[in-house]
Amino acid sequence: MPSDIAQQIVKQIFGDEKAKAIDSVTDALNTAAYDALQQRKLDFAQSMGFELDQTAQPAVDEIEVPDGTETEPEKAEVDERQPHEPPADEQPEEQPEEQTDETDS
Repeated sequence: MPSDIAQQIVKQIFGDEKAKAIDSVTDALNTAAYDALQQRKLDFAQSMGFELDQTAQPAVDEIEVPDGTETEPEKAEVDERQPHEPPADEQPEEQPEEQTDETDS
């Protein structure tokens, strides 16, 4: 017997709600992946001799990690030097050569 979500997806496809069907498939895949990951965490913890509630995993699951999309990317300064050249602040300043008249007058 098909699951409720499968029946819902089929109804959405045949009801010309293709965008909703795609969203439903995405939600179903995300749920299945999350459940599989949670089961894998439990299996790993048990293989190491722990119960999942004896680890810090519940606290880790509660932490919201920023994905970096809220900030503007930093602008990097480019000094257009070659990798083998020292940085500009370490280069000795070149002094102009003195002009000498090498001809005999």
